[in-house]
Amino acid sequence: MSNPSTKFSIELVAACKRALSGRGGVQAIAGAAFQRRQALKRLAAERRGETVPAILIASVTRRCNLACSGCYSKALRPEDGAAREELSDDRFMELFEEAVELGVGAILVAGGEPLLRPSLLKRLAALKGVVAPVFTNGSLIDEKASSLFGGRLLPVFSVEGDEAFTTERRGVGVHEAALARARAMRDAGRLFGLSVTVTSRNADYVLSKAFLGEVETLGASVLFLVEYVPVVPGSEGLVLEPAQRLLLNAPELDELRPYALVRLPGDEEAHGGCLAAGRGFIHLSPEGKLEACPFAPFSDSDAGELGLRAALASPLMRAIRERHGELKETKGGCALRDKAGWIASLGVCAREAGAA
Repeated sequence: MSNPSTKFSIELVAACKRALSGRGGVQAIAGAAFQRRQALKRLAAERRGETVPAILIASVTRRCNLACSGCYSKALRPEDGAAREELSDDRFMELFEEAVELGVGAILVAGGEPLLRPSLLKRLAALKGVVAPVFTNGSLIDEKASSLFGGRLLPVFSVEGDEAFTTERRGVGVHEAALARARAMRDAGRLFGLSVTVTSRNADYVLSKAFLGEVETLGASVLFLVEYVPVVPGSEGLVLEPAQRLLLNAPELDELRPYALVRLPGDEEAHGGCLAAGRGFIHLSPEGKLEACPFAPFSDSDAGELGLRAALASPLMRAIRERHGELKETKGGCALRDKAGWIASLGVCAREAGAA
């Protein structure tokens, strides 16, 4: 496999196929076939000199009904009174449809709390083919909201490992409420997933056989393990230790699990450098800006105005992709996180190259 980023796409296809295998029969086969078609579209785009990511991460709102400590969204994108209005449902759906047309295999829906935009989720649920995990704290899932799920719209409940960790970050009662709603999904025959931000404090537990076994017993079809990125000043002590990172990325962690396991941002060393800016994934902000990475929101393009294809081809995004090999420093999960000076120099180089 000559292109390491292609490995990431293949891993995504395998994870989506496995996550949906609980449906069995025609639906599982159709899901696998869709992912193969999307991978072929991405390959065709690459041959044309275009880049299409396997994953579009879309933060559809900044609003949230919780106030979690260390929230990435609030830390990286604080409300300043000058924030643009969020994209309309219509415009988000146009971008999602364009993403599928281009070859995106999965749309990861984040926030804020995505369930504060139920009308958008209802429309996304009707989008054929694409897998759409929705990352939620779960507290807004009532009977009406739960009816949104059951197709390829997959609720992913965010917890912090055990109840103590979740309570510390998210508040009293949030952990058990999320698990109660997960069990309700299971009992209704609907697929769901879990998501854990893995830090130096909870890694030993989250990566243990005991916790991974609990995920299996709960009945989750996918587990997202998000490596902690120290976006909040003073939180560097939560970065994984080298031994913990090795365990997180160890192949044997996937073995004999009945559910899919997805690591984000992923092992950048194994994939030949940073997967941001479209090599593996891209981030769409609530206002429509196309950002290199959810953890490093550098942008010079507006997908809301230009469309996804044009925004992916922006000078900065191209420059990051072309020099991705310089981004193999993975301490803290995201190689772009503290590269503001490097990004600024890329922007200058890209503008000069375009003017030449």
